[in-house]
Amino acid sequence: MFKQLIKRHKLLSLLTVSIALGVSIFFIKSPYTSSQDNSSITPTLFIHGYKGGPGSFNTMIDRLEDNQLGEKEMTVRVSSKGKIMMRGRFSAEQHPFIQVIFHDNRASLTNQTLWLQEIMHKLKVDYGIQQVNLVGHSMGGLAAANFMAQKDSSLPTVEKLIVMGSPFKGIDKEEYFDINTGEALTDLRPDAQLLSRLSGNKDSFPSHLKVLAIAGAIDAKYTNENADTIVKQKNYDGGDGLVSISSALGIKEVVPANNYHEVIVRDVEATHSGLHEHPSVDKEVATFLWKK
Repeated sequence: MFKQLIKRHKLLSLLTVSIALGVSIFFIKSPYTSSQDNSSITPTLFIHGYKGGPGSFNTMIDRLEDNQLGEKEMTVRVSSKGKIMMRGRFSAEQHPFIQVIFHDNRASLTNQTLWLQEIMHKLKVDYGIQQVNLVGHSMGGLAAANFMAQKDSSLPTVEKLIVMGSPFKGIDKEEYFDINTGEALTDLRPDAQLLSRLSGNKDSFPSHLKVLAIAGAIDAKYTNENADTIVKQKNYDGGDGLVSISSALGIKEVVPANNYHEVIVRDVEATHSGLHEHPSVDKEVATFLWKK
């Protein structure tokens, strides 16, 4: 009899723990649906590039937090099949950060754009977000720009867009395509159809959108005037070592001149992967987004 009571007690305890765990998981996974008004806040989404991941923007976000420019309040993960998983909730912070992570980090530009649309839809419907900023590195900048070109007025308004090292004219480095794989490579070539459509559409971007393009220049002999000529020289990578300056600044062809801003970081540390780790880039991001 005593053994049966002990066994029954253990089963009851296990059931209680299971219910509590289930409730906890439910609340963690459930969207924030309180009466909190999020219409006045402007989250900034950080979108990594080809083969990127959490490490692409983790340290930049940490540095921005250390400088009290905002707080990371949400992480959005997109599975390889396009399932959106959102973790976090918005507080009273006026400049919340959202880190976007694609599990398939070699996906096509079309798929990344569709995923961004779904993320933005959830932000508006589930969280009441009305406006956002977008920061994209490399292919993340292309995805953000292509998202803007879709002009869906039912989604949150994008106030400001920052693209860093984003190859709007493709990557002019054939060996890069020899050592890498994935659907994304089709969209990163200089003759990519999607890039041609994007750069050739003068009406791609709304008139209110402010854009900052950031390019790296690891070689001092590279200037705006000789950019196109030097990039075509044999065995010269140009720009940040992967993306030429003219390609990284290619978005200016479709952005109204009064809304376009550009910065060239001339430093041996301003490599393609080093742009989001560079202190000068931190400063430019803060000034452009929050006037800091």
